[in-house]
Amino acid sequence: MRIADICQALEELAPLSWQESYDNAGLQLGNPDRELEGGILVCLDVSQAVLEEAISLGCQMIVSHHPLIFRGLKHLTDATAVEKCVATAIRNDLAIYSSHTNLDSVRQGVSAKMCAKLGLQPSGFLSPKDACCEAGLGMLACFERPLSEEEFLQLVKQTFGCACLRHSALTGRQIKRLALCGGAGAEFIPEALAAGADAFLTADVKYHEFSEPDGRLLLVDAGHFETEQYTKEIIYDLLSEKFPNFAVRISQAEKNPVRYF
Repeated sequence: MRIADICQALEELAPLSWQESYDNAGLQLGNPDRELEGGILVCLDVSQAVLEEAISLGCQMIVSHHPLIFRGLKHLTDATAVEKCVATAIRNDLAIYSSHTNLDSVRQGVSAKMCAKLGLQPSGFLSPKDACCEAGLGMLACFERPLSEEEFLQLVKQTFGCACLRHSALTGRQIKRLALCGGAGAEFIPEALAAGADAFLTADVKYHEFSEPDGRLLLVDAGHFETEQYTKEIIYDLLSEKFPNFAVRISQAEKNPVRYF
């Protein structure tokens, strides 16, 4: 099996044409015609710990959600964490592929996985990419039984293993219609309001953005790692199904880079 076969399977689910203009998804390191004999390690972020884990397990390829090479590199001097990781991968002949905003944009993507973890069935994209709604960012879903805001916050905290939650002022309303966007999704606050959401669950919300809803919905920041951590399961399940006789592993060395005091 070639690296190109893995790339093709990933891109059948999440075409590279669906990534955002600023993104750098796809094969970042490695010859697509190379034959793979070792396994594949799946992670959210490529770090030195993940690379060492892949090497120790005999994996020859890493599939991540976040691209290791996001912006252009002008040199490889080990001056930054990214440069060190690229150098380590090259020295150990590790291929690296990333499925980022293109995976965010599919019906079975990151926000849909968040819905599944909350026991919800997605009803549509929060921000469709086209009139046919074939792709988009974020999801909308409804609880069968409305939750109080406190119940909803507790459910989010337990489901995503959050050490804490940041949220806007409580509105006093029950949570029935929910908007979600894994990772940094505060730009879609207007869409969540237009959709009539009672709450919007996302991450990386800035100070002034917490005021935007103005009491019209509950805005919840559950953390970037927390809201995207189950993305690894999407990739793992896809590759395990497509290549049942090939070793696919989820990284155990990876940790949330954010700590809470």
